[in-house]
Amino acid sequence: MPDAKGQGFDYHDTLIIAHAVFASMATLITAPAAILVARYFRSRAWWFKAHIVLQTLTVAFTIIFFTLSAVAVASGGHGTQFVGPKKDPHHDLGLSVVILLWVEAIFGIAAHYTHTEHSETHGAFPTIKAKKSPLRHLHAWYGIFVAGLLYAGMKTGIDEWNMVADSGTLVPSGIQIAFWVIFSLEIAAYVIGWTLEAFRGKSNLRMISDHSTDEEKDGSPSI
Repeated sequence: MPDAKGQGFDYHDTLIIAHAVFASMATLITAPAAILVARYFRSRAWWFKAHIVLQTLTVAFTIIFFTLSAVAVASGGHGTQFVGPKKDPHHDLGLSVVILLWVEAIFGIAAHYTHTEHSETHGAFPTIKAKKSPLRHLHAWYGIFVAGLLYAGMKTGIDEWNMVADSGTLVPSGIQIAFWVIFSLEIAAYVIGWTLEAFRGKSNLRMISDHSTDEEKDGSPSI
């Protein structure tokens, strides 16, 4: 509840604000950054360490924001809000994200230690066509799914604050606009990454084909 004068944030809302800050860092910074590093910089020696650090921060932030939300809900005497008349989809998404992100981390560790013989793949989308452990493919696509849940969780969290904040405040329109702008830019960056891979893959295949044709004309063997 708000204070006696109806101003300021109470204990519950203060915890929820902190919860929102850590959720925003995981959803809009560390998780998408880890995905984009893997999409654009896999040819760089440092990409894997950066990916690990960013995903470790994401897991840490999810633990923090989930703990803050649980304490906030308990402080109002509303139970867990996972079951009963006050069941809330935002809380269901939050719990799902925490569980699935831990599973994703386990997949990532297992995929790292799954050795695959190097194989050169040409043509569009070599990432998909590359001969590697199915666990590595699963880790990548599963990670995209979990990132989608993070975005959905943040959107439902904004809606929930507007409906039930004890202070009677609304999420500022600037914050909501910033969410959609950052979300759109991150999705666009990921899609552009796949588009660039397709063009580069086709270009490399064309170069290989032209090189082979020139060798056949010269009568020289391929290396």
